[in-house]
Amino acid sequence: MVPVLTLAEKLELLFEYGESRGISAAYRAIAVATGENANNIRKIHRGDNKNPGLKILTALGDYFGVDLAYFNCKTKVDCEAYLSRFAPARETDEIKLRAHGMSEAGLAALRTMMDMARRAEGLPPVKKPGK
Repeated sequence: MVPVLTLAEKLELLFEYGESRGISAAYRAIAVATGENANNIRKIHRGDNKNPGLKILTALGDYFGVDLAYFNCKTKVDCEAYLSRFAPARETDEIKLRAHGMSEAGLAALRTMMDMARRAEGLPPVKKPGK
């Protein structure tokens, strides 16, 4: 019989997933980004808080770029399969994260640089939404 993962084990897999994609799994970084308490995040991760509530699970899912359905996986294989479906989206998520809060002028400069990089790599221009 395959053992069912605990919430702490699911969180460990989620932390590993995030770190493999450049997302910090440091309690303080997560707390700052989510507005949650770093000590509570640590307690969940260590298995000391087994019933943290919907708010913090939603915040953790949002931080790592997954939805609440992740926490319904039962086995390591199920959880890893679930996370693998999100992997292709991480590249664009990282760009969005880095661009967040920038001025329109800064965003325009980034678009220009990305268009130049696409041309340098021989990629076709990006079709703008609605055109």
